[in-house]
Amino acid sequence: MSSQARADLNQLPVKTQFWRYVLPSVAGMLVVSLDVLIDGIFVGRYVGAHALAAINLVYPIVMLQIGLGTMVSMGAATRISILQGAGQTAAARQTLVNTLIIIALLGIALPAIGISQLERILVLLNADNAASVLHEARSYLRFMLWGAVVNIGQIAAIFLIRNDGQPKLATVLVIFSALSNIALNYLFLVHFQLGLAGAAMATLLIEGFITLAGLVYFFSPIAHLRLVLADFRADWASMPAMLKLGFSSLLMEGNLALLMFAHNYQLLEYGKGNDVAAYAIAGYTEAVFILMLHGLAMGMQPLLSHATGAKDDERLAHILSYGLRVSLAISVVLLITVQLFPAAIASLYIGNDPALVALATQALQLHLFALPFDGILIVGVIALQAMALTRLAMVGTLGKTLLLIPALWLMPQWWGVTGIYTALPLVNMLLGSIIGLVLWQQLRRLRKAALE
Repeated sequence: MSSQARADLNQLPVKTQFWRYVLPSVAGMLVVSLDVLIDGIFVGRYVGAHALAAINLVYPIVMLQIGLGTMVSMGAATRISILQGAGQTAAARQTLVNTLIIIALLGIALPAIGISQLERILVLLNADNAASVLHEARSYLRFMLWGAVVNIGQIAAIFLIRNDGQPKLATVLVIFSALSNIALNYLFLVHFQLGLAGAAMATLLIEGFITLAGLVYFFSPIAHLRLVLADFRADWASMPAMLKLGFSSLLMEGNLALLMFAHNYQLLEYGKGNDVAAYAIAGYTEAVFILMLHGLAMGMQPLLSHATGAKDDERLAHILSYGLRVSLAISVVLLITVQLFPAAIASLYIGNDPALVALATQALQLHLFALPFDGILIVGVIALQAMALTRLAMVGTLGKTLLLIPALWLMPQWWGVTGIYTALPLVNMLLGSIIGLVLWQQLRRLRKAALE
């Protein structure tokens, strides 16, 4: 990070600096949200409801892969920001080198393990319940496992370029990725009719480009934390500390993967064949919300981490408080939209299928009624990570798993499919309230320290 960028982080008004980082991040995630939405529409309309079910059944494995990438990226970005805030540039550069080495190792290990166990994984995920579902699930998961290195690499590229004081460049890459993926989805799914294999190929081609762009950037003169080949020496001893900072992100994604698996399992147990497809529609819509809130939180992350490293308690409290208010406003707007127009949202994915639209309408209204609490949970956990408060962040991630698994087991026994859809929002209401209380206590502590 340049001396001017560091001075801006320390001196510019908080709201000015907040929107300078957050607006590009949220704008980029809005485009990614559009990409997710259109991706679901392409799959639902041009491959079929069975493909929606297939991608939903195997996506927990992809989420674990993404979780590893987010752990590495969030850990690296947080540690680099803290080290740069403390003026330790050489240590920050070593952290970047360690990140690239870990990504390369994961890119070898994940396909080696996953492809060799592919059929067992598909059976475990219940993707073998219908021949049409199994075919699409196998094709999609095979491609995504082979592409692990770029799936993880593109996450790191976006995180670290933004962290290097280039939020606009990171946003340009995100927007390019989303728009290109839409074009390639049309080409592979509509024109060539390649099914979910085409969707995976489109995703991996764009992720490969973003990964390459990230490497080129950090070896170029425009990078503030520029690398040269002579820097490539692993510091194995410092890697655990970096990964620890991002471990809550892995837990969060792993938690979501486990919960998606549990939802799918219970829907197959208590529901009908199309209930998994209806849940997929709710999941695509929820992903739009989650991506927007992640964009907000990721924009806040460099600001929070730098203020933590600089020990600027007053600035840290101001950034955290302002970000939470913005997240609440976004959550309320999206909640109203989903509750008022669920049938219209469902029809975007599947067209004129009254039975499936009715199922998806129920899924949307029940599964997404606690979005403001979910927003506090998402932004709160990432903010606590950015402030190096990883133990407190784990309250949100581990708590969701510990509470939701028994809820998903018990509630369907009493209320059937309705119990499955309402288990998550009820848990989010509880955990969102707890994380909100933790954040309020942190704000009190920071404001008190700033006055001393």
